[in-house]
Amino acid sequence: MDEVELRKVIRKVDYHLMPIVCLLYLLAFLDRGNVGNAKILGMVEDAKLTGIRYNIVRSTLKLRCRNIMIKLIRPSRWRTAVTLMCVCDSFKSLMIYRIIQLLFYISTWYPRPVSCAIVIAGSFGGLLAYGIEHMDGLGGLHGWQWIFCLEGIVTVLVGFTALFFVHDSIQSAKFLTISEKDYLQRAITLDTGSEISSHISRKFIWEAFTDYRVFLHTLGIIGMFTPVYSLALFLPTLVNNLGYRAIDAQLFTVPPYTLGCIVTITSAYLSDRMNMRGPFIIINSLFGIGGFIILLCSTSSTLSYCGMFLCSGVFAADAVFLSWFGTAYGGETKRAVAIAIINGVGNLGGVCASFLYIQPSYYYIGYIVNIACLVVAILVTTFLMWDFNRSNRLKERECKGNDITVELKAKWQNLGDRSPLFRYPL
Repeated sequence: MDEVELRKVIRKVDYHLMPIVCLLYLLAFLDRGNVGNAKILGMVEDAKLTGIRYNIVRSTLKLRCRNIMIKLIRPSRWRTAVTLMCVCDSFKSLMIYRIIQLLFYISTWYPRPVSCAIVIAGSFGGLLAYGIEHMDGLGGLHGWQWIFCLEGIVTVLVGFTALFFVHDSIQSAKFLTISEKDYLQRAITLDTGSEISSHISRKFIWEAFTDYRVFLHTLGIIGMFTPVYSLALFLPTLVNNLGYRAIDAQLFTVPPYTLGCIVTITSAYLSDRMNMRGPFIIINSLFGIGGFIILLCSTSSTLSYCGMFLCSGVFAADAVFLSWFGTAYGGETKRAVAIAIINGVGNLGGVCASFLYIQPSYYYIGYIVNIACLVVAILVTTFLMWDFNRSNRLKERECKGNDITVELKAKWQNLGDRSPLFRYPL
């Protein structure tokens, strides 16, 4: 494969696809987190979200039935549900709209750069909420209702525009020539290991359900999603609890998210250059643990706010972890099933995060749970690094002890990621 030609194709894809994909992903996470901004601007009182009702509204974000319905109804049409949340004024109406609301399904061609959209959206969310709060009372709507209205309208408009720029797959991309499509498809095949075995097979489906590594990755992603969504959903609340006014708390959420974005991009770049994932997951998780320990133990508002900067390391750890298990399984069938299991079950972490911070007097429970989750993620990552390294050494020995012929390659092709030719990413 001509590397020079491949780089040209990738730059062409960057130019045509990355801007709109990043924008869509940013808006998707912006709409996920706007309830957190709306909470401290009076939504709880106005909509009478007493007890754990707010937490229940938050947890509906993780209902997976929405991803099934997205196959039947176009995402751009369902995005209107976000805008209509501005007319909600009770627990019942909020529950109805949160359940039917769908997220944009972005089939990204570049998972790592887009992952930082979570923290970028967090920064924008705080800034926008600060400005929109000044519209309180306009048109008979509260400031928090205007957050849903304006951010939802922007998402819908961008969604319609994206119909002309986002392509379903490499083969449907009109801006690529036939040879360019071939170059790019082969590059992705080599990078993900799909060339080992890409046909649909019950054997590979069964392997995905019986591979212990899939369940270890699932345990690890639960450990990642819980603190990530805790911050995404409750950072404005935690800042507000430090004694800042609600409107000022919106602005004070921006710096931690900004640092998280920088660390995420840096970690993604360095992990690619070094071809290592595990160390960056562990290091960033340790920063997150340090931040939550400060929040747990500190009685100083200033020190607690500094701890939130350390907590932003979990965003980088999560982004690298997501890219890690996405390339840890050989064969398109097994990888697709494995990713579905890991992401599907892993979203329990998001549901758990929705109920960690209910009353200020019990926030310490949320900090302890997040610390425990990150410890579990570190232990899982450490074991998988050792396990992958051990398996790779065994495969290298087997390759050196065999004369790799065309016939032998064909025989190994049906082994998926158990093939001696497949290498697990560390």
